[in-house]
Amino acid sequence: MFSTRLLYILVVVVAGTVGSLLVMQLWGSRPLVWTTPATASMQTKSGWNTLSGKPPVLVGHRGEKAFMPEHSRASYWQAALEGADYIEPDLALTHDGHLVVNHNEWLGDNTNVADIPSLSHLRTNKTWLDNGRSISVTNEWFIKDMTLAQVKQLRIRQDPKFAWRPQHFNDVFSVLTFEEYLQIVRNLTVDIGRPFGVIPELKSPKFYNDGRSYPRYFEDRAILTLSHYEWAEVSVEVNRSAHADLKLQPLRALPVGVELGPSAWQSFDLDTAEYLSAHTRNVPIVALVETLPWVFTPGGLDKLSKFAAIISPWKDFFVAGADNVLRSFNVTWDSEEIKSLGGFISPHEFAAEAHRRNVSISPYTFYDSHQPMAYLCQQDTSLGTFCPTDKQAEFFYFFSLGVDYMFVENIVEARLLREQYANQVVA
Repeated sequence: MFSTRLLYILVVVVAGTVGSLLVMQLWGSRPLVWTTPATASMQTKSGWNTLSGKPPVLVGHRGEKAFMPEHSRASYWQAALEGADYIEPDLALTHDGHLVVNHNEWLGDNTNVADIPSLSHLRTNKTWLDNGRSISVTNEWFIKDMTLAQVKQLRIRQDPKFAWRPQHFNDVFSVLTFEEYLQIVRNLTVDIGRPFGVIPELKSPKFYNDGRSYPRYFEDRAILTLSHYEWAEVSVEVNRSAHADLKLQPLRALPVGVELGPSAWQSFDLDTAEYLSAHTRNVPIVALVETLPWVFTPGGLDKLSKFAAIISPWKDFFVAGADNVLRSFNVTWDSEEIKSLGGFISPHEFAAEAHRRNVSISPYTFYDSHQPMAYLCQQDTSLGTFCPTDKQAEFFYFFSLGVDYMFVENIVEARLLREQYANQVVA
């Protein structure tokens, strides 16, 4: 009889094979060479414009959500089997203080919570500030209001807005804890025989810290957990006494010769990002940026470079430019302030400007080719000097800019394009 773990492996191997075959139909039948960025760089000349001179690193966005329910055990396994370099979790905090993995602060659009009568009383409305912007969500079930036991009753589903994604695995997998995610990646490292990077994003820290015993509860809980699993060193002591209830599983030693992959922190909250930078050693900070105008200036890059090793903007900043993208988000700015910081950097120069400050660039998100690319220029061709018309044009443009990391969906497709660019342009 199959063990649960072997069943998971079988599921993702089958789904991964199907996904790979679908991509091969799109991109031709030549065999895919499975390489890590390090080995790929040995197969090409030093022609990549990245800060390291190596091929861009591919981050599996919420695992492999193009084929599996996002942030599920199967999504993480499939991301690994498809050759992701990093596998991404988003972190949230339950009412009773458990770190769990979910993209949104609520659960109605990607779980079966609406089908569970005993949880109906938790449906509510919330409004909070996120980077100065007011967020209002109505008629939802929020992780913040639920205990871990309640969250564990749920099963993950594909978001119904994306009907082309396979629906076969809806309601199979439970919501994971951060600790379970880290255990999965450690096991993948051993079972598949290569390291994978972990890159947790702390979602809405002020939202989750509200009502806690002190204002860095969420951050410190994440730091202690990542440190326990040997992906972080605590460089400045955190408030351990407030987390005496944090009971983490004992670690099994890795086999001789097996090493963990790298780690990085992510957050849109730059105050949190700076705190994580100050309290952990050898864990680069990914500053996620979308609605802060000053970031896209020379002076803004100077400020971010003091604590962020990687800057991660929405990808259209590299196509339509900061002014057009910010307007589309209804963000206003002080023209004199922007001028004093050096003005908005042109979209095709932003990566190079970051590299001059020894900062890497990681745009998000590069969707599966079934999904619209979501560039402004596709509605208004006057926005930007380049507008991608297909997946290959999109990837080749960003490769030419020298982006260092990319958050991707359909990892097989992304890896094929990275190899194709290496063969056609770099070699």
